[in-house]
Amino acid sequence: MNPQVVVSGVGMHPFGKHLDLSMKDMAKVAVEAALTDAGIGVPDVQAVFFSNALAGLITGQECIRGEVTLYPLGLAGIPIHNVENACASGGNALHLAWMAVASGMYDTVLAVGVEKTNLEDRARTFSAYAAGMDVEERFDIGDGAGQERSPFVDRQARLASTLFDDRGVTMEGLARVASRSLEAARLNPYAHRRFGGTPEDVLNARMVVEPLTVLMSSPISDGAAAVVVTSDPAVVRSARAVDVLASRMATRPPKDQPDAPNAVRASALAAYEQAGLGPEDMDLAEVHDASVAYELMAWTDTGLCAPGDEQRWAMDGVTDAGGAMPVNRSGGLVGRGHALGASGLAQVHDVVLQLRGEAGDLQLPTASRALVQIGGGVVDWLTAASSVHILGKG
Repeated sequence: MNPQVVVSGVGMHPFGKHLDLSMKDMAKVAVEAALTDAGIGVPDVQAVFFSNALAGLITGQECIRGEVTLYPLGLAGIPIHNVENACASGGNALHLAWMAVASGMYDTVLAVGVEKTNLEDRARTFSAYAAGMDVEERFDIGDGAGQERSPFVDRQARLASTLFDDRGVTMEGLARVASRSLEAARLNPYAHRRFGGTPEDVLNARMVVEPLTVLMSSPISDGAAAVVVTSDPAVVRSARAVDVLASRMATRPPKDQPDAPNAVRASALAAYEQAGLGPEDMDLAEVHDASVAYELMAWTDTGLCAPGDEQRWAMDGVTDAGGAMPVNRSGGLVGRGHALGASGLAQVHDVVLQLRGEAGDLQLPTASRALVQIGGGVVDWLTAASSVHILGKG
Protein backbone atom coordinates (compact mmCIF):
# COMPACT_ATOMS: atom_id res chain seq x y z
CA MET A 1 0.00 0.00 0.00
CA ASN A 2 1.40 3.38 -1.00
CA PRO A 3 1.91 5.89 1.81
CA GLN A 4 -0.23 9.01 2.03
CA VAL A 5 1.67 11.89 0.42
CA VAL A 6 1.19 15.52 1.43
CA VAL A 7 2.62 18.96 0.78
CA SER A 8 3.95 20.18 4.13
CA GLY A 9 5.73 23.37 3.11
CA VAL A 10 5.76 25.97 0.33
CA GLY A 11 7.86 29.03 -0.38
CA MET A 12 8.38 31.60 -3.12
CA HIS A 13 10.62 34.40 -4.26
CA PRO A 14 8.44 37.12 -5.85
CA PHE A 15 8.21 36.95 -9.64
CA GLY A 16 9.39 39.99 -11.58
CA LYS A 17 12.21 41.50 -13.59
CA HIS A 18 15.20 40.94 -11.30
CA LEU A 19 18.25 41.93 -13.33
CA ASP A 20 20.41 42.18 -10.22
CA LEU A 21 19.57 38.75 -8.79
CA SER A 22 20.97 35.32 -9.63
CA MET A 23 19.32 31.90 -9.59
CA LYS A 24 21.14 31.26 -6.31
CA ASP A 25 19.71 34.42 -4.75
CA MET A 26 16.12 33.57 -5.65
CA ALA A 27 16.42 29.87 -4.79
CA LYS A 28 17.68 30.75 -1.33
CA VAL A 29 14.55 32.77 -0.54
CA ALA A 30 12.13 30.14 -1.86
CA VAL A 31 13.85 27.12 -0.31
CA GLU A 32 14.33 28.69 3.11
CA ALA A 33 10.69 29.78 3.15
CA ALA A 34 9.47 26.29 2.20
CA LEU A 35 11.63 24.56 4.83
CA THR A 36 10.52 27.01 7.49
CA ASP A 37 6.89 26.53 6.47
CA ALA A 38 7.34 22.76 6.77
CA GLY A 39 9.12 23.07 10.11
CA ILE A 40 12.19 21.18 8.90
CA GLY A 41 15.82 21.90 8.13
CA VAL A 42 18.23 21.11 5.32
CA PRO A 43 19.33 17.80 6.95
CA ASP A 44 15.73 16.53 6.75
CA VAL A 45 15.65 16.71 2.93
CA GLN A 46 16.50 13.34 1.38
CA ALA A 47 16.40 14.32 -2.29
CA VAL A 48 15.73 17.33 -4.51
CA PHE A 49 14.03 17.66 -7.88
CA PHE A 50 15.29 20.90 -9.43
CA SER A 51 13.29 22.52 -12.20
CA ASN A 52 14.69 24.97 -14.75
CA ALA A 53 14.13 25.50 -18.46
CA LEU A 54 16.51 28.09 -19.92
CA ALA A 55 19.62 28.55 -17.75
CA GLY A 56 21.87 26.93 -20.33
CA LEU A 57 20.86 29.47 -22.96
CA ILE A 58 20.55 32.48 -20.65
CA THR A 59 23.40 32.12 -18.13
CA GLY A 60 25.44 29.35 -19.73
CA GLN A 61 24.97 27.08 -16.73
CA GLU A 62 24.20 23.62 -18.10
CA CYS A 63 24.51 20.04 -16.86
CA ILE A 64 24.49 20.58 -13.08
CA ARG A 65 22.08 23.47 -12.61
CA GLY A 66 20.51 22.17 -9.40
CA GLU A 67 23.78 21.13 -7.79
CA VAL A 68 25.32 24.55 -8.47
CA THR A 69 22.26 26.55 -7.39
CA LEU A 70 21.58 24.64 -4.18
CA TYR A 71 25.13 23.99 -2.98
CA PRO A 72 25.37 27.33 -1.11
CA LEU A 73 22.25 26.34 0.86
CA GLY A 74 23.86 23.16 2.16
CA LEU A 75 21.76 20.94 -0.08
CA ALA A 76 24.59 18.63 -1.09
CA GLY A 77 25.52 15.01 -0.73
CA ILE A 78 21.93 13.94 -1.45
CA PRO A 79 20.50 13.10 -4.89
CA ILE A 80 19.66 16.22 -6.89
CA HIS A 81 17.71 15.51 -10.06
CA ASN A 82 17.65 18.17 -12.76
CA VAL A 83 14.28 18.47 -14.53
CA GLU A 84 13.71 20.31 -17.81
CA ASN A 85 10.38 20.24 -19.65
CA ALA A 86 9.75 23.79 -20.89
CA CYS A 87 6.95 25.59 -19.01
CA ALA A 88 5.86 22.25 -17.52
CA SER A 89 9.20 21.81 -15.73
CA GLY A 90 7.85 22.75 -12.29
CA GLY A 91 4.86 20.44 -12.58
CA ASN A 92 7.19 17.69 -13.78
CA ALA A 93 9.49 18.22 -10.77
CA LEU A 94 6.56 17.93 -8.38
CA HIS A 95 5.33 14.79 -10.15
CA LEU A 96 8.74 13.17 -9.70
CA ALA A 97 8.90 14.31 -6.07
CA TRP A 98 5.48 12.76 -5.47
CA MET A 99 6.55 9.51 -7.13
CA ALA A 100 9.72 9.36 -5.04
CA VAL A 101 7.73 9.61 -1.81
CA ALA A 102 4.71 7.55 -2.93
CA SER A 103 7.07 4.71 -3.91
CA GLY A 104 8.43 4.59 -0.38
CA MET A 105 11.99 5.39 -1.46
CA TYR A 106 12.06 8.64 0.53
CA ASP A 107 10.04 10.18 3.34
CA THR A 108 10.72 13.86 2.63
CA VAL A 109 11.87 15.51 -0.60
CA LEU A 110 11.99 19.00 -2.06
CA ALA A 111 10.85 20.26 -5.45
CA VAL A 112 12.50 23.55 -6.41
CA GLY A 113 11.93 25.65 -9.52
CA VAL A 114 14.04 28.65 -10.49
CA GLU A 115 14.16 30.73 -13.64
CA LYS A 116 16.35 33.68 -14.58
CA THR A 117 15.33 34.91 -18.03
CA ASN A 118 15.52 38.71 -18.05
CA LEU A 119 18.65 40.26 -19.51
CA GLU A 120 19.54 43.69 -20.82
CA ASP A 121 19.82 41.93 -24.19
CA ARG A 122 16.12 41.18 -24.74
CA ALA A 123 16.73 39.52 -28.11
CA ARG A 124 18.82 36.84 -26.39
CA THR A 125 15.93 36.08 -24.03
CA PHE A 126 13.37 35.91 -26.85
CA SER A 127 15.65 33.69 -28.90
CA ALA A 128 16.03 31.26 -26.00
CA TYR A 129 12.29 30.71 -25.88
CA ALA A 130 12.41 29.22 -29.37
CA ALA A 131 14.10 26.14 -27.88
CA GLY A 132 10.69 25.12 -26.54
CA MET A 133 9.60 23.95 -29.98
CA ASP A 134 10.95 21.41 -32.47
CA VAL A 135 13.87 23.37 -33.96
CA GLU A 136 13.82 21.26 -37.11
CA GLU A 137 10.10 21.65 -37.76
CA ARG A 138 9.09 25.01 -36.33
CA PHE A 139 5.61 26.40 -36.73
CA ASP A 140 5.18 29.57 -38.77
CA ILE A 141 6.00 32.80 -36.96
CA GLY A 142 5.84 36.42 -38.02
CA ASP A 143 8.56 39.00 -38.53
CA GLY A 144 10.31 39.92 -35.29
CA ALA A 145 9.43 36.70 -33.45
CA GLY A 146 12.46 35.51 -31.53
CA GLN A 147 14.04 38.99 -31.67
CA GLU A 148 11.34 41.42 -30.52
CA ARG A 149 9.02 38.97 -28.74
CA SER A 150 8.76 35.34 -27.74
CA PRO A 151 7.81 33.26 -30.79
CA PHE A 152 5.17 31.59 -28.66
CA VAL A 153 3.10 34.79 -28.73
CA ASP A 154 2.50 34.09 -32.42
CA ARG A 155 1.12 30.66 -31.56
CA GLN A 156 -1.07 32.08 -28.80
CA ALA A 157 -2.46 34.63 -31.24
CA ARG A 158 -3.46 31.87 -33.66
CA LEU A 159 -5.11 29.96 -30.81
CA ALA A 160 -7.08 33.08 -29.92
CA SER A 161 -8.27 33.41 -33.51
CA THR A 162 -9.38 29.78 -33.41
CA LEU A 163 -11.45 30.49 -30.31
CA PHE A 164 -13.06 33.41 -32.11
CA ASP A 165 -13.90 31.31 -35.17
CA ASP A 166 -14.89 28.02 -33.51
CA ARG A 167 -16.21 28.93 -30.07
CA GLY A 168 -17.69 32.41 -30.41
CA VAL A 169 -15.19 34.03 -28.06
CA THR A 170 -14.72 37.79 -28.49
CA MET A 171 -12.03 40.32 -27.66
CA GLU A 172 -14.23 41.50 -24.81
CA GLY A 173 -14.32 37.97 -23.43
CA LEU A 174 -10.52 37.71 -23.46
CA ALA A 175 -10.20 41.17 -21.93
CA ARG A 176 -12.63 40.30 -19.16
CA VAL A 177 -10.55 37.27 -18.11
CA ALA A 178 -7.25 39.13 -18.36
CA SER A 179 -8.67 41.90 -16.16
CA ARG A 180 -9.77 39.33 -13.60
CA SER A 181 -6.18 38.03 -13.41
CA LEU A 182 -4.60 41.48 -13.24
CA GLU A 183 -6.93 42.57 -10.46
CA ALA A 184 -6.10 39.41 -8.49
CA ALA A 185 -2.37 39.99 -9.00
CA ARG A 186 -2.77 43.44 -7.47
CA LEU A 187 -3.46 41.61 -4.17
CA ASN A 188 -0.69 39.01 -4.57
CA PRO A 189 2.59 40.06 -2.90
CA TYR A 190 4.51 37.57 -5.08
CA ALA A 191 3.12 38.81 -8.41
CA HIS A 192 5.04 40.44 -11.24
CA ARG A 193 2.19 42.70 -12.39
CA ARG A 194 0.64 44.42 -9.39
CA PHE A 195 -0.95 47.36 -11.18
CA GLY A 196 -4.38 45.85 -11.93
CA GLY A 197 -6.36 46.68 -15.02
CA THR A 198 -9.91 47.02 -16.33
CA PRO A 199 -11.12 45.22 -19.47
CA GLU A 200 -10.78 48.57 -21.24
CA ASP A 201 -7.15 48.83 -20.11
CA VAL A 202 -6.50 45.38 -21.55
CA LEU A 203 -8.13 46.20 -24.88
CA ASN A 204 -6.32 49.54 -25.17
CA ALA A 205 -2.88 48.10 -24.34
CA ARG A 206 -0.23 47.72 -27.03
CA MET A 207 -1.07 45.11 -29.65
CA VAL A 208 1.72 42.50 -29.81
CA VAL A 209 0.36 40.08 -32.39
CA GLU A 210 -3.22 40.45 -33.60
CA PRO A 211 -5.51 39.85 -31.71
CA LEU A 212 -3.46 39.71 -28.47
CA THR A 213 -2.53 42.85 -26.57
CA VAL A 214 0.43 42.86 -24.22
CA LEU A 215 -1.86 42.49 -21.17
CA MET A 216 -3.42 39.33 -22.59
CA SER A 217 -0.13 37.42 -22.35
CA SER A 218 2.12 36.55 -19.44
CA PRO A 219 5.22 38.67 -18.84
CA ILE A 220 8.73 37.23 -18.93
CA SER A 221 9.57 36.77 -15.26
CA ASP A 222 12.42 35.80 -13.00
CA GLY A 223 11.51 33.96 -9.81
CA ALA A 224 11.62 30.81 -7.71
CA ALA A 225 9.25 28.50 -5.86
CA ALA A 226 9.74 25.46 -3.63
CA VAL A 227 7.48 22.70 -2.31
CA VAL A 228 8.18 20.12 0.42
CA VAL A 229 6.59 16.70 -0.17
CA THR A 230 6.47 14.12 2.62
CA SER A 231 4.85 10.95 3.93
CA ASP A 232 6.04 11.42 7.53
CA PRO A 233 3.07 10.09 9.55
CA ALA A 234 3.26 12.90 12.11
CA VAL A 235 3.24 15.50 9.36
CA VAL A 236 0.45 13.80 7.40
CA ARG A 237 -1.78 14.21 10.46
CA SER A 238 -0.90 17.91 10.77
CA ALA A 239 -3.69 20.43 10.38
CA ARG A 240 -1.65 22.31 7.76
CA ALA A 241 -0.77 19.32 5.54
CA VAL A 242 -2.35 19.33 2.09
CA ASP A 243 -3.03 15.97 0.43
CA VAL A 244 -1.68 15.19 -3.03
CA LEU A 245 -4.76 13.35 -4.28
CA ALA A 246 -3.42 12.91 -7.81
CA SER A 247 -0.26 13.57 -9.78
CA ARG A 248 -0.19 12.78 -13.48
CA MET A 249 1.63 13.80 -16.67
CA ALA A 250 1.03 13.26 -20.36
CA THR A 251 2.64 14.26 -23.64
CA ARG A 252 1.43 15.03 -27.14
CA PRO A 253 -0.41 12.07 -28.69
CA PRO A 254 1.21 10.17 -31.56
CA LYS A 255 0.85 11.65 -35.02
CA ASP A 256 -1.19 8.67 -36.21
CA GLN A 257 -3.79 9.22 -33.46
CA PRO A 258 -5.31 12.60 -34.37
CA ASP A 259 -8.42 11.99 -32.27
CA ALA A 260 -6.55 11.05 -29.10
CA PRO A 261 -6.76 13.46 -26.13
CA ASN A 262 -4.14 16.19 -26.20
CA ALA A 263 -1.57 16.36 -23.40
CA VAL A 264 -3.68 18.62 -21.18
CA ARG A 265 -6.81 16.55 -21.59
CA ALA A 266 -4.97 13.26 -21.10
CA SER A 267 -3.21 14.41 -17.93
CA ALA A 268 -6.49 15.74 -16.51
CA LEU A 269 -8.40 12.54 -17.24
CA ALA A 270 -5.66 10.46 -15.60
CA ALA A 271 -5.62 12.72 -12.54
CA TYR A 272 -9.38 12.57 -12.08
CA GLU A 273 -9.25 8.78 -12.33
CA GLN A 274 -6.44 8.57 -9.78
CA ALA A 275 -8.23 10.85 -7.32
CA GLY A 276 -11.64 9.25 -7.85
CA LEU A 277 -13.01 12.73 -8.48
CA GLY A 278 -14.31 14.79 -11.39
CA PRO A 279 -14.13 18.41 -12.48
CA GLU A 280 -17.41 19.06 -10.68
CA ASP A 281 -15.66 18.25 -7.38
CA MET A 282 -13.10 21.05 -7.73
CA ASP A 283 -13.51 24.26 -5.71
CA LEU A 284 -10.83 26.18 -7.61
CA ALA A 285 -8.20 25.72 -10.28
CA GLU A 286 -4.86 27.10 -11.38
CA VAL A 287 -4.30 26.47 -15.09
CA HIS A 288 -1.68 27.41 -17.63
CA ASP A 289 -2.35 30.84 -19.12
CA ALA A 290 0.70 31.85 -21.12
CA SER A 291 -2.05 33.87 -22.78
CA VAL A 292 -5.71 34.31 -21.93
CA ALA A 293 -6.57 32.22 -25.00
CA TYR A 294 -4.55 29.34 -23.57
CA GLU A 295 -6.45 29.63 -20.30
CA LEU A 296 -9.81 29.33 -22.02
CA MET A 297 -8.59 26.24 -23.83
CA ALA A 298 -7.41 24.79 -20.50
CA TRP A 299 -10.91 25.31 -19.05
CA THR A 300 -12.32 22.87 -21.59
CA ASP A 301 -9.33 20.51 -21.82
CA THR A 302 -9.46 19.92 -18.06
CA GLY A 303 -13.22 19.36 -18.21
CA LEU A 304 -14.11 22.36 -16.07
CA CYS A 305 -16.03 24.12 -18.83
CA ALA A 306 -18.10 22.62 -21.65
CA PRO A 307 -16.78 23.48 -25.14
CA GLY A 308 -18.74 26.43 -26.47
CA ASP A 309 -19.39 27.91 -23.03
CA GLU A 310 -16.12 29.84 -22.83
CA GLN A 311 -17.59 33.22 -23.80
CA ARG A 312 -20.43 32.89 -21.31
CA TRP A 313 -18.00 31.87 -18.57
CA ALA A 314 -15.84 34.89 -19.38
CA MET A 315 -18.61 37.47 -19.48
CA ASP A 316 -20.64 36.08 -16.55
CA GLY A 317 -17.64 35.90 -14.23
CA VAL A 318 -17.86 32.15 -13.63
CA THR A 319 -14.10 32.05 -12.97
CA ASP A 320 -14.05 35.13 -10.74
CA ALA A 321 -13.47 34.90 -6.99
CA GLY A 322 -17.23 34.97 -6.42
CA GLY A 323 -18.05 32.71 -9.36
CA ALA A 324 -18.97 29.04 -9.46
CA MET A 325 -15.44 27.95 -10.49
CA PRO A 326 -12.67 30.38 -9.47
CA VAL A 327 -9.65 30.03 -11.77
CA ASN A 328 -6.20 31.56 -11.36
CA ARG A 329 -7.10 33.42 -8.19
CA SER A 330 -3.38 34.09 -7.75
CA GLY A 331 -3.39 36.20 -10.91
CA GLY A 332 -2.25 33.29 -13.02
CA LEU A 333 0.71 33.56 -15.34
CA VAL A 334 -0.80 36.71 -16.87
CA GLY A 335 -0.80 38.51 -13.51
CA ARG A 336 1.58 36.66 -11.18
CA GLY A 337 4.08 36.27 -14.00
CA HIS A 338 5.73 33.35 -15.77
CA ALA A 339 9.15 32.21 -14.59
CA LEU A 340 9.21 29.05 -16.69
CA GLY A 341 10.84 26.50 -14.39
CA ALA A 342 9.18 27.95 -11.30
CA SER A 343 5.64 28.58 -12.54
CA GLY A 344 4.24 25.09 -11.93
CA LEU A 345 5.46 25.15 -8.33
CA ALA A 346 4.24 28.73 -7.84
CA GLN A 347 0.76 27.50 -8.77
CA VAL A 348 1.02 24.87 -6.02
CA HIS A 349 2.30 27.47 -3.54
CA ASP A 350 -0.78 29.62 -4.13
CA VAL A 351 -3.25 26.71 -4.04
CA VAL A 352 -1.78 25.34 -0.81
CA LEU A 353 -2.28 28.74 0.83
CA GLN A 354 -5.89 28.74 -0.37
CA LEU A 355 -6.60 25.25 0.93
CA ARG A 356 -5.10 26.13 4.32
CA GLY A 357 -7.08 29.35 4.55
CA GLU A 358 -3.86 31.38 4.53
CA ALA A 359 -4.24 33.29 1.25
CA GLY A 360 -4.93 36.66 2.87
CA ASP A 361 -6.65 39.16 0.58
CA LEU A 362 -6.96 36.46 -2.10
CA GLN A 363 -8.70 33.93 0.15
CA LEU A 364 -11.80 32.22 -1.24
CA PRO A 365 -14.67 31.33 1.10
CA THR A 366 -14.75 27.69 -0.03
CA ALA A 367 -11.54 25.85 -0.84
CA SER A 368 -11.21 22.12 -0.18
CA ARG A 369 -10.10 20.62 -3.49
CA ALA A 370 -8.14 22.18 -6.33
CA LEU A 371 -6.84 21.30 -9.77
CA VAL A 372 -3.39 22.55 -10.82
CA GLN A 373 -2.42 22.27 -14.51
CA ILE A 374 0.57 23.48 -16.47
CA GLY A 375 1.77 22.63 -19.96
CA GLY A 376 5.01 23.16 -21.80
CA GLY A 377 6.60 23.21 -25.22
CA VAL A 378 5.19 22.54 -28.67
CA VAL A 379 5.58 19.49 -30.91
CA ASP A 380 3.80 19.53 -34.26
CA TRP A 381 1.63 22.46 -33.15
CA LEU A 382 0.23 20.81 -30.00
CA THR A 383 1.40 21.23 -26.39
CA ALA A 384 4.33 18.87 -25.83
CA ALA A 385 3.77 18.01 -22.15
CA SER A 386 1.29 18.71 -19.36
CA SER A 387 1.05 17.92 -15.67
CA VAL A 388 -2.08 17.91 -13.55
CA HIS A 389 -2.14 17.73 -9.75
CA ILE A 390 -5.23 17.51 -7.58
CA LEU A 391 -4.72 18.80 -4.07
CA GLY A 392 -7.14 18.49 -1.17
CA LYS A 393 -7.67 19.53 2.42
CA GLY A 394 -10.06 18.00 4.92
